[in-house]
Amino acid sequence: MNMQTKVGLILTVSLLAAGSAGAQTLATGDSRTVTQPAYPGVCKTINARYSSSQRASPPSSSSDDTSVIQQALTDCKGTGKSVVLAASGSNDAFYTGSLSISGAGLVINSGVTLFGNDSYSGNANLLSFTGTNASLMGPGTVDGRGDIISGTPRLVQASNISNFIVYNVTLAQAAHPNLYVEGGNGFTAWGVSIRTPATRKNADGIDIDSLTNATVTQSDIEAGDDGIAVKTNSGDISNVTVSNTRLHGTHGLSVGSIDQNTVSNILFTNNYVYGNDLSGTQSTNNNGINVKTGPCSLTVKQVSYVNTCMTGVKHLIVMDTNYNACTTGGSPSLSNIVVNGAYSTQSVSGAYTKIDGRNASFPVNAYLANVSLDATAQSGDQYANVGLYKSNDVPSGTGVTTSSFTMSGSVPSCSF
Repeated sequence: MNMQTKVGLILTVSLLAAGSAGAQTLATGDSRTVTQPAYPGVCKTINARYSSSQRASPPSSSSDDTSVIQQALTDCKGTGKSVVLAASGSNDAFYTGSLSISGAGLVINSGVTLFGNDSYSGNANLLSFTGTNASLMGPGTVDGRGDIISGTPRLVQASNISNFIVYNVTLAQAAHPNLYVEGGNGFTAWGVSIRTPATRKNADGIDIDSLTNATVTQSDIEAGDDGIAVKTNSGDISNVTVSNTRLHGTHGLSVGSIDQNTVSNILFTNNYVYGNDLSGTQSTNNNGINVKTGPCSLTVKQVSYVNTCMTGVKHLIVMDTNYNACTTGGSPSLSNIVVNGAYSTQSVSGAYTKIDGRNASFPVNAYLANVSLDATAQSGDQYANVGLYKSNDVPSGTGVTTSSFTMSGSVPSCSF
């Protein structure tokens, strides 16, 4: 699927048996027409004074690059233009504390790295983005030095944005989430590489939280928690596309963990999930397709996983309404959850699928079509209505009913 055009695929499900999960359509995802980003105009250029060889012993906060870069970003605020970080001779590095960017771009040139200095470790984030037409672009690197610093700051945080773009950049060694975007309308991550090991606790790849219209595509993510996480901590989320992206050693392509608000129209398409990170270390919670919610009052609807390839994964397909505890009872609704095209190989020992509804009043309503898994064991299935079409993965358990339906598509042809 060419993601330079708007995803407009809608496939109608025709039921062949009564009592199934109900008539469904696939999610369409981002409502925008998303094309490969272009670099913004240049507002200011700053030349490097330091070397990446100083990573283990960076300059002090009194002499690093924080004030110079922050002043340039402030001067360019609201313009949509960029502050460019450039190499100068053998100097290829910038060291900073926390920086704030509003309505401007930060471009890191090829061969250049922006390092988080020791001073940002006690703060919430290294880079904080707000406003309209803000951007972070490479092809250089942002290195959070999460293997060295104390504390758990996020590497990149964007809040209440409009048309925020992260393009052609590497995010490395985050102490906590690498890229967290919460609130607003219009987020694009294109050609983003994330390099944080599977062992880094809570170091998500990309978190998309409580916003409308987002696309993550053509990216490659190694991370210590969710590779992609769709969340609703502060409000509803809708119209999200995740496509043509590879995950390594993560907790999977995830919706959750969430306990409130509404998730709707989320499309995952043509993605790869590897159970090990790039060093060969296995994920600490080895998931592929992963919908994880608490049993509180929340709604998850029209979430589609299309053509998902998995290797070395343990929890192949998970739809769990009991992931978190809920002290207030609750009425979780999971409906129109469609897996159309899934393939697994070299699944780890004990691999399984889990479809776990809250109770008979609040079952999971899902569809599995064109599914070919090399491990078909079930674990913890309960209270679910599941439509099946050309699937060797067949849920069973207390309160689980299955029925037949038809859907266009096929098992994906995967190249690991």
